Amino acid sequence: MVISKSPFIVLIFSLLLSFGLLCSGVSAYGRKQYERDPRQQYEQCQRRCESEATEEREQEQCEQRCEREYKEQQRQQEEELQRQYQQCQGRCQEQQQGQREQQQCQRKCWEQYKEQERGEHENYHNHKKNRSEEEEGQQRNNPYYFPKRRSFQTRFRDEEGNFKILQRFAENSPPLKGINDYRLAMFEANPNTFILPHHCDAEAIYFVTNGKGTITFVTHENKESYNVQRGTVVSVPAGSTVYVVSQDNQEKLTIAVLALPVNSPGKYELFFPAGNNKPESYYGAFSYEVLETVFNTQREKLEEILEEQRGQMRQQGQQGMFRKAKPEQIRAISQQATSPRHRGGERLAINLLSQSPVYSNQNGRFFEACPEDFSQFQNMDVAVSAFKLNQGAIFVPHYNSKATFVVFVTDGYGYAQMACPHLSRQSQGSQSGRQDRREQEEESEEETFGEFQQVKAPLSPGDVFVAPAGHAVTFFATKDQPLNAVAFGLNAQNNQRIFLAGKKNLVRQMDSEAKELSFGVPSKLVDNIFNNPDESYFMSFSQQRQRGDERRGNPLASILDFARLF
Repeated sequence: MVISKSPFIVLIFSLLLSFGLLCSGVSAYGRKQYERDPRQQYEQCQRRCESEATEEREQEQCEQRCEREYKEQQRQQEEELQRQYQQCQGRCQEQQQGQREQQQCQRKCWEQYKEQERGEHENYHNHKKNRSEEEEGQQRNNPYYFPKRRSFQTRFRDEEGNFKILQRFAENSPPLKGINDYRLAMFEANPNTFILPHHCDAEAIYFVTNGKGTITFVTHENKESYNVQRGTVVSVPAGSTVYVVSQDNQEKLTIAVLALPVNSPGKYELFFPAGNNKPESYYGAFSYEVLETVFNTQREKLEEILEEQRGQMRQQGQQGMFRKAKPEQIRAISQQATSPRHRGGERLAINLLSQSPVYSNQNGRFFEACPEDFSQFQNMDVAVSAFKLNQGAIFVPHYNSKATFVVFVTDGYGYAQMACPHLSRQSQGSQSGRQDRREQEEESEEETFGEFQQVKAPLSPGDVFVAPAGHAVTFFATKDQPLNAVAFGLNAQNNQRIFLAGKKNLVRQMDSEAKELSFGVPSKLVDNIFNNPDESYFMSFSQQRQRGDERRGNPLASILDFARLF
């Protein structure tokens, strides 16, 4: 009996082994597709839409394109799964076995195929649902995060460029009322574009984040003109008339503007000497009798100039703040400009990225111009910074003693994390009306004193994140993208940056007795954690994980890994 059944048993084992290999082949395919991770590509595509699209219509078109690309990837996956399924069925048929065993094999091929197919569809829909919920939650629960699409308001826009301004900082975040007088704005000009002369009732700092151009500002005493590129910072006094040209033939010129209004806190206006409809010229607000007198010109000539201007603008289709310029016009303006100096003086521009970095290693660099060293930033009491994190790198947790930093992402993708003591009080207050919200905040202040809530935000180009003074914060790049950002430190005079991790962390400077009393363990154990890092300022996640693997078996391994990173 045993001998007679052996061939059958062998056949069954052969079938199971064959089917196992087939199923592992389908599973391997699924793993291969997962490693490529179309969903992650879809998410990155969506985030690029948010950061690069400047209008809601462009945003929708971009997102639809991402959807089509993702569905095409799904179709290719479906075809590959079908091919694997057919191969599985074919191998079942090739086996020398009975009809019943063959049907069982084919049924398992079908179940495996449907499981893979169902998993892909569920992952796609769950991803869209989770992403939507995550965005809404981040917007609602994170008053320090200002995503590009939802936070900027367009003031001027035409075919050649746009000017937009960030909502007031304290509009959705009472803890930021201390910096609510400042405003952040953005210029974006196409190649070979001229931005109309204008002045504003605000002190301003221009930071060139992309492209090349010339920035000129004029007062009643003199004119200053600078050829600028990525990293150039220009301090523009209130009331100076500014005009800009974008020199590059390929790249757009983008400029981040920090403004401090001098009339109404948190509100400022742009005034144009020349314009047509939007924007209008401020000369149009004066009567012809006044204009005839102050220009010693007859009314007919004034009307002729205005009518000629309107006719030219209509003919050229240029009626906004941004005008297409001829190459010879751009050359003429740029030839009169000077290059920024390495060190600042009154009203002088600097190139921040040509300075020596304040912090640097193989994982990142940090540049900063402080008001103590650069007199042109003293009126606004602002420090101007820029940092670059390499792929998979982290700017170790730190806090600023006095300055609140407004961080604007220029390139790449990453994340911010921060410890915040305010959100619990804010969430309690948001459940009530405005009248009793302040009372609840005051009542809950003592209850939540010393409690912290994690603030986190995904970062992509155009997003803004605010780190208030005293708040422990960290930034890190994704594993496949670097992260570049510029930052304005508000109330920055004599600010100090204190690092909470890395080789130069503050705990290392404490007395041994203070360490023991604070952490409740022998100071030697505390030193084993905080004296362990061998790098400062910037670290790599991959390096730390590799070193962590080498230390497996050490009972403090997980704590050490945590301390080295945070």
